[in-house]
Amino acid sequence: MTDDKMPKLLRRRSWVLWLLPALVLAWLFFTDPDGGRATEIWVLRVVTAFIAVALTHLVRKAYFDYPEADLRKMLRKAVEEPTGAGLAMLAIMVFLTAVLMLFAGQVRAQDVRTYIPPNAQALLPVLASERRAQWPDHPDPAMLAALIEHESCITLKRASCWNPASRLKSAREEGAGLGQITRTWRKDGSLRFDALEDLRGRHPALGDWSWENVYRRPDLQLRAVVLMGRDNFTYFHRLGVPAPAALQFADAGYNGGNAGVQDERRACKAAPGCDPARWFGHVELHCLKSREALYGGRSACDINRHHVVDVVLVRTPKYRGLV
Repeated sequence: MTDDKMPKLLRRRSWVLWLLPALVLAWLFFTDPDGGRATEIWVLRVVTAFIAVALTHLVRKAYFDYPEADLRKMLRKAVEEPTGAGLAMLAIMVFLTAVLMLFAGQVRAQDVRTYIPPNAQALLPVLASERRAQWPDHPDPAMLAALIEHESCITLKRASCWNPASRLKSAREEGAGLGQITRTWRKDGSLRFDALEDLRGRHPALGDWSWENVYRRPDLQLRAVVLMGRDNFTYFHRLGVPAPAALQFADAGYNGGNAGVQDERRACKAAPGCDPARWFGHVELHCLKSREALYGGRSACDINRHHVVDVVLVRTPKYRGLV
């Protein structure tokens, strides 16, 4: 039986189309230094590209929804009248390419691993200056920019992204600026927690900062992010945690508090085979935070674990050399 008469799934072409990608995917997974996370993100990007192609196909069919534009008929007609059919097909291909480029451009623009929001361009030099002044030996300064992007950018195109005026406000909580510095209130209206005042009390360099000028001082917002990161890193590094893991613990602490991270390190220590000096694949797996759904169906545990992955693995690489 010739190849063209065989069932489609048994053709050599089908084996190449399905088996080769499967082998590549398996190789990427087993060589993934991030335990499968980088492979997962890569797969999502590929799927996004396929969706862009599918949308392009649907748009083409919607715009050319008449019998004369049927591509199968044109292919048959091209044998009989190559000039006319060829020109018609060329016009459709130009349209198809234009729409595909439009979708592809949107995909690239939203690629969180490579796209740097426009607002960041003016603030990155300020962040680099604050980092050199307050934390000159930061092991991986790009994490500071990644943290700011995570905190302020609900989406990369949103106006709040890298915007000092970014504000998250509810009846019981306010998150301010680039680092979402937070204050919260109890049910009776009394103040429960004020991160800004706590930072001012520990760092004279933030003495001019207040809730009255918090949104007008991006320099102090960036300084606060650097100082908070430095405090958290120092906390874990002095306990003997190596620098890379200490940065990861510091990020988890930025989101959920250092005390909570320490409790989870103790839980890890008590578990067989778990190393309390490593985050990914170790302390990461021993979340003691609430698993009750909070925002978008995600729990405090989900949010905290995603925070570290998103900052450290997803967003940090694109900022290296810029901070």
